[in-house]
Amino acid sequence: MGGIPWTIGVAVGVQSALGTINATIRDLNSGDGTGTAGALTPAEGIVLGDPSVGVGESGIELTFQRDSQAKAKLANFTTQPSNFLREIIEGLTIGFPLKGNGAVISGAPADAEFTPQAGINALLRGLSLTGAGWGSGIGWAFTPATLAYLTVKVFLGRRASDGIGLAWVFQDCLASGSIEWAGGGIGVVTASLGVGSVADFGGGWPDLEELFPTFEYGTQGSTSAPVVKGAGHAFGATRGFEKFSLKIDNKLQERGNSNAPTGFSQRLSDRVVSASATLYSDDADLDFEAQEILRTTTPTNLMSFRVGTAAGVGATALGYQVRLTTPEVTSLKPVRLDDELGWELDVVGVNGVANGELSLIFD
Repeated sequence: MGGIPWTIGVAVGVQSALGTINATIRDLNSGDGTGTAGALTPAEGIVLGDPSVGVGESGIELTFQRDSQAKAKLANFTTQPSNFLREIIEGLTIGFPLKGNGAVISGAPADAEFTPQAGINALLRGLSLTGAGWGSGIGWAFTPATLAYLTVKVFLGRRASDGIGLAWVFQDCLASGSIEWAGGGIGVVTASLGVGSVADFGGGWPDLEELFPTFEYGTQGSTSAPVVKGAGHAFGATRGFEKFSLKIDNKLQERGNSNAPTGFSQRLSDRVVSASATLYSDDADLDFEAQEILRTTTPTNLMSFRVGTAAGVGATALGYQVRLTTPEVTSLKPVRLDDELGWELDVVGVNGVANGELSLIFD
């Protein structure tokens, strides 16, 4: 007997509502793809992971647990087999490089040309960011909005003899996550999904086996993510960061629901957008950071930076902007950056207008 070669892939799509599975994602397999010889493509929601996240440098990680209820013990305290309640996905994480869709702009740029590919768009929706035409320029801007439920299909392991692998379909998924940047590196998104239910196995309940598809990642694989350089980071003044972490914390509440597939459903109870950064100092405004933590009025200073360049005619759409509109400083710590003063600070995204605290703009 031989082992099973390591292979893993994932596809993600938005649901129309809680409890309504995305049938396109559910039914993906090697026979219904749009690529060569039935390969799955980015148009169908596949996402190429980042090796800094997940198992086997795949960008994907998942952990299963058995949820059960005990039966009465036998004599001498022998434990009986439990009542099976459901399979819990303790952790489902997808990490991927942040970049534009890789399309070449052939004519005068239009907003919709900058829409991210389907699976990445879905994960951003799952993080409670919704895209629309950018009103202040040409691009596609994501801002906080109602959180979308996702359907996720994970393919794992491909037997060499017949191409059969394992497949799971997860329904009613919600996400929290972060985006990490460091000077000289690339932006990496990590989405941690809470799973409402295991909706289906690849071969139909309880058979997990399904013909493993091939994946054609297109520009997800063929183009490089833009590097964090010349970013023009500004907060009070233009000065760089060593590292920057943006967090979108969607607080999920699981409640009993008799009509849900597992008897439980997840709802969003709160959302907090925050960021942590290590910034270089600026001698034009020596006490800027110290004054911000003492602020008694509404914040007015934009925190923003750009990664990559805006795509004009003939250019490839890869760049993006990050804008925390009016962040409020909550923590401040001086640090030494070699011979220069630096600041480690935490901010929370606040705004006087609903959903106005953050913009992620692909342009």
